[in-house]
This record gives sequence, C-alpha cells and structure tokens, in this order.
Amino acid sequence: MKVKPTSFNKVITIGNKKIRQRGPVFIIAEAGVAHFKDLKKAFQLVDLAVDAKASAVKFQIFKTEKLISAASGEWRRRLQSKELPFSDFSKIKEYCHRRGIIFLATAHDEESLAFADTLDVAAYKIGSGEVGNWPFIQKVALRKKPILLSTGMYTLDDISHALKVIVNMGNRNVVVLHCVTQYPVHPDEVNLRAMDTIRAKFGVLVGYSDHTQGFHFPLAAAARGACVIEKHITLDFNVPDAQDWKVSCGPDDFPLMVRQIKEIKTGLGTGKKNPSKNEQSSIQWARKSIVAKTDIKKGDFLTSDKLCCKRPGVGIIPSDIKKIIGKKAKHTIRKDTLIKWGQLV
Repeated sequence: MKVKPTSFNKVITIGNKKIRQRGPVFIIAEAGVAHFKDLKKAFQLVDLAVDAKASAVKFQIFKTEKLISAASGEWRRRLQSKELPFSDFSKIKEYCHRRGIIFLATAHDEESLAFADTLDVAAYKIGSGEVGNWPFIQKVALRKKPILLSTGMYTLDDISHALKVIVNMGNRNVVVLHCVTQYPVHPDEVNLRAMDTIRAKFGVLVGYSDHTQGFHFPLAAAARGACVIEKHITLDFNVPDAQDWKVSCGPDDFPLMVRQIKEIKTGLGTGKKNPSKNEQSSIQWARKSIVAKTDIKKGDFLTSDKLCCKRPGVGIIPSDIKKIIGKKAKHTIRKDTLIKWGQLV
C-alpha cells in the first residue's frame, strides 16, 4: 500500500484533546527516566507537568535486559539505575488520573509494550531508536491507538517505510515528530524546515521532539506549525551517567515554555490581514490627518505647500490630499489645525 497524502487523519484524539495542524499545540512533558528509579520523584515530575499546564506527561517503560544486550555492559548499568518496576507505572498512571493529566508512555521492548496495554494508554510513542525495527512498529500499530512517531536518525525513506507499516495495519492516527537524536543538539543541526518537508511529502500531522538546550527551538517549532511539541523535564541537573538533563527544562522554565508556546500558537491567527478588533482604538491616535502647515486665509486656494500630515487620525486621511488641493477655504484655517471637509468649497 502506497503512502499518500490522504492516508492519514487530519484530526486525531488523545485522551480528551484533539490534535489538528491549526489547533492548540499538544505539549508533552517528557519525564522519561528523570525519576532515577524513585517513585516519589516520578510523582513530582507529574506535578511539574500539571502545574505548567502541559497536555500530557510521558514516561519510558522498559526492562533493561530486554532493551540492552550483554554487548553493551555500560548502557545496561546506566539504564538499570533508571528502571522502575511495572507496578510503579500503574501507580503513576493512577496519579496522573487524579491530577487530571494524560499519561503517555514509550514502550521500548515487547514485554513493556504488552504491559502498557494493561494501562490503557491514550497513545503510543515510538522512540527514534526503533528505526528499521519494522516488526515492532507493526505490533504498536496493531493496537489501533494514536501513534507519535519520533524520527531521530531517520531518512525520508525510513519515514515512508514506517508510515507504510502503520497504514497497512489500518492505523491512520499518526503524528510524525521531527527529532534529532543528540544530547544536546547543536543549533546548526536542528533543521526545523524538515517539518515542512515531512508534512508536504506525506500529508501527515507533524510535530517536534526537542533535544536542544533551552526552549527557543520549541517556540520556533510552534511558530512553524508543529501541532505536538515534546520537551524533556527534570528536577535534577548535572547528573553523572545521564544525558536527558542536558536537554531538559525544570520547574524554573518549563511553565514559561508552555505558556509561551500557547501564546505563539494563538498569535499565529487566521492569516487574514485586517485591523484587529482592539487595534481599532489605535486608529484615532496613531494614524495621521491632513493639517494646515501655515495660516490659510478665507478665500485662499489650498496648495501642497500649505499642507502637511500629523496625528491624530480623526480628520481627512493623507491619501485624500489630492482631493482637497485646489479647493478654496470658506474661512480662515489656523496653522497646525486639522483640515475638515466643511471648511472647503
């Protein structure tokens, strides 16, 4: 089955939120593994997401030995220190429900994927590391839940292949997240224009998963039309054997990022160019009117050297100056006063 621009739904629902290209940005607080195997800290990460008014909070579920082979002992050791038991994720999901925020998860192995089913997650995030792992992507697509497909390390051909796998399973609820898998990403490699390329080629909803320092690139992505933005959050910085904190926001800046993304999305407007409702009140003081540059005596003809344009904008508009040149003053018009039609004949 060929992937066509008509293959994917233009509006998808995750939890109680609708995602569309021109709708509000769906903002994911990526808690990931920033709990460092501490359930209490996981709850605090949920609190951070809720307090910032994010749309959802996401965690990464995995069994280290199912995810990392013995060939990489260092990575096994690093991830084991961040592996929560499945039972803790049930508690986190329940806590999210109580706090009124959508719980999302990235399942990194098949056992974790099966467990995520028991949590009835609202959508499945497929991590960038699954590029080329088409059988796993097929299993996720079979769940018929919305999919957030992160595309770090992907080529356009890889994206096409992944989308074909998903569509062939009858799943049309996909958001492709442009992503660069680096911690942190250098600005000259962010490449936000890739979102435009993906949207144009596949006709799919497009978002952005951020791995930069600060949050100016998520803001830029929102301005460029991302309908989903994912940003790592953390409570801890300068943590040895960890990398997510390098690209994370914390309590001091994550709420600001969320607020500014929402403001930017609202500020994009309709695209129609007319004075706004509130701008109407500025017309009187900001625009200019035609003013007498010198005293104009009764019976004098108006010439361009006797006229100039100044604020406020409550008189004859400057574009009408040719209409009054050559007209005669009915009575004396004092210097620096607004010209009015009733003064002319």
